[in-house]
Amino acid sequence: MLLERVLEAAEPRLAERRVRAVQVGPKIVGVVLDDGRFGAGYHLPGERRDGEPSVSEVAGHVAALAGRPALEVARRCLPGANTFDRALGVALCNAVAEPDPARCLVDPDAAAAVPARASDTVGFVGYVGSVVRRVQAEAARTIIFDRSEEDQEDVYPESCQPELLPLCDLVFITGSALINCTLERLLTYCTRAREVVLIGPSTPLYPEAFAGTGVTVLAGFRWQIADPDAALAQIAAGAHFKHLQGRVSVTLRVE
Repeated sequence: MLLERVLEAAEPRLAERRVRAVQVGPKIVGVVLDDGRFGAGYHLPGERRDGEPSVSEVAGHVAALAGRPALEVARRCLPGANTFDRALGVALCNAVAEPDPARCLVDPDAAAAVPARASDTVGFVGYVGSVVRRVQAEAARTIIFDRSEEDQEDVYPESCQPELLPLCDLVFITGSALINCTLERLLTYCTRAREVVLIGPSTPLYPEAFAGTGVTVLAGFRWQIADPDAALAQIAAGAHFKHLQGRVSVTLRVE
C-alpha cells in the first residue's frame, strides 16, 4: 500500500519529532511540530461519507495530540478509516520531508517541468485550474475527472476512468488520490502514459515511496511558514492551501 511506503520513507525523521499542535478546518488539516515545521493535508470535505466524524468532532479529538510523538501519531493515522486521519498522516510526513536537490527538476512548475506535446491526450484526476489551462493551450485533448465537479460540462464521470485514462499520453493526478485511497487503482489505468505526475499540496515528497508504481514525477509543496500558529488559525477560519503564505513548489523525478 502506497501510504505504508510513504510512512516507511518518513519514519527516520518523524522519530525525532513531537507534535506541537494540530488544527482541523473546513477544508484542510494542519500540523506544527516541536521544531516549528509545518505540514498540511486536504481532508476531502466533498467526499465525507455517512458515519464519518464531523469537523467539530475531529477538532476536539486532535487537540489531545499535542505533545505526542510524531511517528506514533502518523502510524495510527495513515492507515485510518477516515479522510481526516489519512490527511493528518500525510501532513506529518510532508512536514519532515527533505527532498534531495539532485532529484529536483529545474522548473518547479509541474506543467512546465513535464510539458504536454501538441499531439498529446492529457488526463487529469482532480482539477488543478492553472495546470489544466496551460495544458489545454498546448495539447490536442484533455480529459478531466473530478468528483466534486462532475456536474460541469467538460468533466467526465469517474465510471469512465477505465476506458479513458488508457488513452492518455500524460496524466496528472492530485495527491488527494492517496488520501481517498484511489491512487493505486488509477495507476493501473495509465498504461500508455509516458509520464504520470502526482500533483498538489497533499503530494508526499518521497520519491523512494513511488519507485516502480508508474508515478514518474512528484509536484508538491514545502512549507516555509514564519508564523505556523497563525497558519493554524487561518485553517480554522476556513483557509485552503492557496491562502497560506510560505509554500514553495517542488518537482521531483521519481526514477
